[in-house]
Amino acid sequence: MLKPAAWIRKKRFGFIPSDFLALAVIVLVLGSVYVANRQASENYTQNLRLKTSERMAVSTSRLEADLEENLKLVEGLGFALSLEPEIEADRFQRLARRLLSSQDSIVSMALARDLIITMVFPPEENREALGLNYRDHPEQMAAIRQALLKRGPVVDGPVSLVQGGSALLAYYPLYDSEGRDAWGILSAVINLKRLLSDRAITETHPDLIMAVGKNTAGGTIGETLFGPPGIFDDNPVTQTIDLANTQWTIAAMPKVGWQEPFIDSMPRQVMIGTIGLIIIAAVTGIAHLMRVRHRNLMTVRRLSQRMDLALDASKIGVWEMDVETGEAIWDERMFALYGKSPDCGLSPMQIWFERLHPDDVQREKARLEVTTAEEKNFQSRFRIVLDDGSIRHLQVFGDIHTNPDGHTYLVGVNRDITEDVELHENLKQASAEMRRKNAALEEAQKVLRHNALHDALTGLANRRQLGEAFVDSPYGNRKTPTAPPHAVLHIDLDRFKEINDTLGHAAGDAMLRHCSNMLKSIAGTNDFLARVGGDEFTLVTHWDGDIERLTRMAQEIIRALGKPLQYGEHQVRISASVGIAWIDEDTTTMRDLLVNAGIALYEAKRMGRNQFVIFDATLRNIAVTNKKVADELLAAIEDDQFEVFYQPQISAHTMELDGVEALVRWHHPTRGQLAPSHFIGTAETTGSIARIDALVLSKASAQFKAWQQSGLHVPHISVNVSAQRLIDPALIQGIAESRLEPGQLCLELLESISFDDQDTSLETSVAAIKAHGVDVEIDDFGTGYASILSLLALSPKRLKIDRQLVFPITTGQSQRRLVASIVEIGRALGIKVIAEGVETAEHVRILRDLGVDTFQGYFFAPPLSADALSRFARKKAWLAHENSAGLKADPGR
Repeated sequence: MLKPAAWIRKKRFGFIPSDFLALAVIVLVLGSVYVANRQASENYTQNLRLKTSERMAVSTSRLEADLEENLKLVEGLGFALSLEPEIEADRFQRLARRLLSSQDSIVSMALARDLIITMVFPPEENREALGLNYRDHPEQMAAIRQALLKRGPVVDGPVSLVQGGSALLAYYPLYDSEGRDAWGILSAVINLKRLLSDRAITETHPDLIMAVGKNTAGGTIGETLFGPPGIFDDNPVTQTIDLANTQWTIAAMPKVGWQEPFIDSMPRQVMIGTIGLIIIAAVTGIAHLMRVRHRNLMTVRRLSQRMDLALDASKIGVWEMDVETGEAIWDERMFALYGKSPDCGLSPMQIWFERLHPDDVQREKARLEVTTAEEKNFQSRFRIVLDDGSIRHLQVFGDIHTNPDGHTYLVGVNRDITEDVELHENLKQASAEMRRKNAALEEAQKVLRHNALHDALTGLANRRQLGEAFVDSPYGNRKTPTAPPHAVLHIDLDRFKEINDTLGHAAGDAMLRHCSNMLKSIAGTNDFLARVGGDEFTLVTHWDGDIERLTRMAQEIIRALGKPLQYGEHQVRISASVGIAWIDEDTTTMRDLLVNAGIALYEAKRMGRNQFVIFDATLRNIAVTNKKVADELLAAIEDDQFEVFYQPQISAHTMELDGVEALVRWHHPTRGQLAPSHFIGTAETTGSIARIDALVLSKASAQFKAWQQSGLHVPHISVNVSAQRLIDPALIQGIAESRLEPGQLCLELLESISFDDQDTSLETSVAAIKAHGVDVEIDDFGTGYASILSLLALSPKRLKIDRQLVFPITTGQSQRRLVASIVEIGRALGIKVIAEGVETAEHVRILRDLGVDTFQGYFFAPPLSADALSRFARKKAWLAHENSAGLKADPGR
């Protein structure tokens, strides 16, 4: 049993209920200190992530703006190219060079017709891309399909390039003048390194680490396009950019990491720890406080108020000002915000007035005076200047409080909003820069639009503008200076090519500008004038029923364009042909009106040029007939209505079969068998002649091999070839597919091809034909354009004297001398001579005496079917004609 004194002593120092309460409070305070520090750290990280996300938005906006800028440029060029489906490589190079010179991200361009790249720029670095078929590259076709669905530009990538490396690719679909069918794809290669350069990504925020990654199909980061790959594993702030079939993720985080630096958190931890210690010290003395409650009650209340104010104002400067005296009290954070220490010797109001920005002093003093005089709440934003010259932006809030004793105070806080202001300014600048770039793009689009609708050489409207003004819009809804109804004068310069060939293209350009100026002087104020082709112009005028006015205008055009142009030391002359048409009962649309004017122009040129022709019912009937024949020709090719007949060629020396000529006949379903004269002209103008030539070559080759297999000896077979077929790349393929031995196949070139006016492509084509063992003949010699020089250049195996020269030799000595001269030319050049149109025995005798090598004509046989020719050759039926005429073979010649 304890002694009373010990019991009293133990009781005095033992635990009482207030001690347990104090212990609980101490534990709670320690936990609160830990939670407060943890929450402050989390708030710091959260705020830092929010600020990082806001700052990263600037770089993302710039990157998206750069992408949008490149897309706008590609779209502008694509719009121009859409108007020129038949654009040539030089024109494409100039447009692409102009585009690439305006910025540095797009490094190359490519134009694909039918999804196959046919033009590139720059040509040297991208030569390997020529011939690339997008259908063989599924990763690019997906983006192209999106561009076609969108009918606008898309961007995707990075994509591996056939010329090496990878880059972003922008695609723009090219539509025809009707705007319905896409005839091609314009693609642009965007340099990924330039686009994702430090200037574009991190220049504005050097304190951030940023990276750009390409997402996989599962949404994860597959390939890092920019920056350190490890950033994606450090819980960065991310934003995504969606491309056509690709998604990018942009990640950012501070260089110092997400954790609050110890040097920055130390003041807060010290303050919270101090507060905790104060609380613990207070709680430790609770037992004593409970005993002296009355004495310490006011002290505990004051400490509690200061503690609550310190907790609520963490990281924010707190101040208090006596409204009556103007004296202020600042906490340490306030002094830190203003760059001063509490023991600097200056009062808070002195520091405030000293730090205020000169431009804000008067305003803030006046506002404070009004607040203290009227005892209103105080709220303001102002700038302060620190000792190092840096400017900080502060926001202040103050409330009026009155103590129980009636004394009035203004209590408030100051917060540093410098980073918010700077971020806002950066966003404003980025927005202004984007508006500036958009304005520049709009101006560039206006220029491209103007260039797309005007001829660069003459400044006149082009075919596109003519179509938009008069053809594409409904007839009654057009806003044009030329009031309907309309009349059209279609003008074509005669033999304009001769100027380019003799004086050069500069002279041709000067003549075109001269002609456009002449036409401008003739056209009326409200007339529409356009250059619609290389040397073609269209003038649309109001049709008031005055045919004489149109006639006078056409005559004036012909006279004006016929005046010489002084170009250097040369006087350049040219003539013009004009076709005239107008709206009437049968022609109600502008499209038909332009077609009619073109038909009239064609008739004027056919009649000898340098004149005008007015479209009338006769020309309309001819056009309808030609259209019908053209449609029937296409159907005839599809239905295999063309047959091949063969006319034998007899040697003048041995009177043996020397060869056959394949001649096409059209087995028309209603008109019967038609000779070439009934359809060749239409076939040439509609472009069907090359297909007919290919059909004849295929059938004749097959028949020749059938004769060989049956034992019939035919030395060679001749097949006519047109000018269109001669330059057709498929001709060589057709020759190869014929599988005939060298010397068995001969191609007859019509002299109307105009050998002397052709460029080196003709000689190239003929050389390629000869390289396959195929002989070349010149048909209808003496009626076309071939000269001695062309014979030397082409070196044909044979030439045919036209039937028009052969027929009159039985009655005219001059015709005999002409034929003799042709024979002598052939002998001198080592060329065999064939005479066509041999109709009588007299023809045979005279031609043999003149030295002709081979006969062909109705005296021996007309064109025969394959079976008839086979019977004719086996029976040697031509010998009966020879014997009846008293002719014999002359093998000694």
